[in-house]
Amino acid sequence: MNEKKLEILYDHYKDTFENQKIYLNKRNTYTLICLSLIAAFSFQIASPAEVVTISDQLIKKSIGNVKVNFNYINNILTFGLLWVVVMYFQISLLIERQYSYIQNIEEKLTNELKSFSISREGKTYLENYPWLLFIVHRIYTIVFPISLIAVAIIKWITEKKSIDAPWKDGHFWFDTIFLTGIVLIALLYLSNRHFNDFRNKIT
Repeated sequence: MNEKKLEILYDHYKDTFENQKIYLNKRNTYTLICLSLIAAFSFQIASPAEVVTISDQLIKKSIGNVKVNFNYINNILTFGLLWVVVMYFQISLLIERQYSYIQNIEEKLTNELKSFSISREGKTYLENYPWLLFIVHRIYTIVFPISLIAVAIIKWITEKKSIDAPWKDGHFWFDTIFLTGIVLIALLYLSNRHFNDFRNKIT
């Protein structure tokens, strides 16, 4: 590899890593939004009557004495969680794929430079991997997806019990679709991240 190609490869490496930092910030933002919505749903599940009362008071302060059906708000929040979950897992998979790509570039640069190695995101990062990072990584890739699945199922069960004829309620059907989407997306992420979409069994 000549000097010009090496320079281009190193510039590409730096640009790719800068993009990775942007992706990491996005993932952190989506994580905070997800946690906020999960907290709201947890409060709703534990104290549904109080949630309706607080919502009515906030609406009165914001737009006046207007009666709003809380079921609409609930549908919007559930759809909001589904949308954020899609964005979260999409960026998480992109981050993981980018790390593999960055490590591949580091190997190429190291092979060409020979006098010293570039292994910030590869070999050096993985050597003596701290237990704290190991635990945090498992929280992101296992605990968080499973928590989303649990919240979606518990919310669905709670809604079903609170409605006299749930299968005739349009709002319940909308929430069922959105919550099912959350469960499926989380399962697909887990299958890709930890079981590689069962490719080993297929091949």
